[in-house]
Amino acid sequence: MKDKNVLLSLVPALAGLLLTIGVMTVFSACGIKDDGTFMHCHDVQISVALSGGCIALFSALAAFLQNRTARTIFNAAALTASVRAFLLPGILMPMCMMRTMRCYTVMQPFVRIMAVMIAVSGGISGMQALRQKQQEG
Repeated sequence: MKDKNVLLSLVPALAGLLLTIGVMTVFSACGIKDDGTFMHCHDVQISVALSGGCIALFSALAAFLQNRTARTIFNAAALTASVRAFLLPGILMPMCMMRTMRCYTVMQPFVRIMAVMIAVSGGISGMQALRQKQQEG
């Protein structure tokens, strides 16, 4: 039973890792401009990748810690990072001016879908941990 809960707790960590890898590869922002510089969306891409890394780290730590308070803190930090990742493209940070560019058509939807999936899976994992605690005590 304990192994099942650890595996369930690792789902947000794996999704955070997938967010980081995806936004840096297949679902990346617009490419380099002709003059060798990057557009604003490149900064958003890097910020989302860092958020995904934080989500993966915080969720993995929460999955393996025994202290309930520490797990709660790391789960809350992962949830905060996923909300930040959701808001980064286009809300917290500016992107390209044209809505038809890659950052809006590819990267932003991927980031938003992954951020919601991370938040939901983290919530399910947290509720499962609470339910287990109630059954034990």
